[in-house]
Amino acid sequence: MKILIIGGGPAGSIAAKTLAPFYNVTLIHDRPDFDKPCGGGVKYKIFKELNLNEKLIKHRINYVYMIYKNEKVKIDLNGKNLAIVKRKEFDSYLRNEAQNAGAKLIYGRFKTIRNNRAIIRIGNENVPFDYDILIAADGVNSTVRKALNLPKIPSTVTHYAKTGEYKAGTCEFFFDFDTGGEYYAWAFPHGNLTHIGTVSRENFNNLCNRLNISAKPKGYHIPVWNENITVQKENVFFVGDAAGQVMPLTFEGIYYAVKSARILAESIIENRSYKEMWDKRFLKEFRFMKKLEKLNKTKIRALMVKAHKLKFIQNFSIRLWLGENNV
Repeated sequence: MKILIIGGGPAGSIAAKTLAPFYNVTLIHDRPDFDKPCGGGVKYKIFKELNLNEKLIKHRINYVYMIYKNEKVKIDLNGKNLAIVKRKEFDSYLRNEAQNAGAKLIYGRFKTIRNNRAIIRIGNENVPFDYDILIAADGVNSTVRKALNLPKIPSTVTHYAKTGEYKAGTCEFFFDFDTGGEYYAWAFPHGNLTHIGTVSRENFNNLCNRLNISAKPKGYHIPVWNENITVQKENVFFVGDAAGQVMPLTFEGIYYAVKSARILAESIIENRSYKEMWDKRFLKEFRFMKKLEKLNKTKIRALMVKAHKLKFIQNFSIRLWLGENNV
């Protein structure tokens, strides 16, 4: 069976790695030098679960700060560490893993589907590819979704920049409405730099003023999950950002992209329903976090931050975020 995967980020690469021992797998990635704008935060346990090289970890985060105006609450992660990776390096490693498992990697760009074939632009030529199954792991602005006339993934725009003017010693989350907007602003350590981001340009400017820095942001879309997103159309499957599989409220995407890709691959190998398998593992959790996301958009946000001074609230949040999340 021929499986064609569009998108060589974490979701596409893990799907390719898992499926390659069983099928004829081709992984299409647009360019090797792409470095996705991203905080790079990922649950540390993914390295154990997928046997990934821990040398990819740039920072091990043992605590984080929740900040609301003058309130700064330290959250001890109780050994359930958060890892920071450099996306360009992390994604390249996963593509190599897919190749080592037997997947064929081709650099090209998906254009459309014509006569049940995927048309891939390679250099100056449009090349048709046959497939029995097509997996779209091509991000929030999925061109595969567009080719199939499916609705766009719901998204919000995040403004993001790298700076050397501010040194974050750990992950900092800012919940003030003037900096965080509907969600939150953040500052993550990245080697000698700090990656910062928030929602609107006005929020970003306010964040820079708060940190006493000057930075020019780039805007990019991140998915906003809901239950109505189509994850399969006949023999075409969607995974990762292309399926909106980003955790509500936290906007954590890497872990859920990787785990969703494993679920999709296993559903193909075992001839089971991808949606049913994903729903069984994640739907309850995503629904719960969606409710918290709605609350976070209200004035209760200030109380939420203050409540995290209580240890049992901290432990509950850590279990939701970094634990098994059985809620």
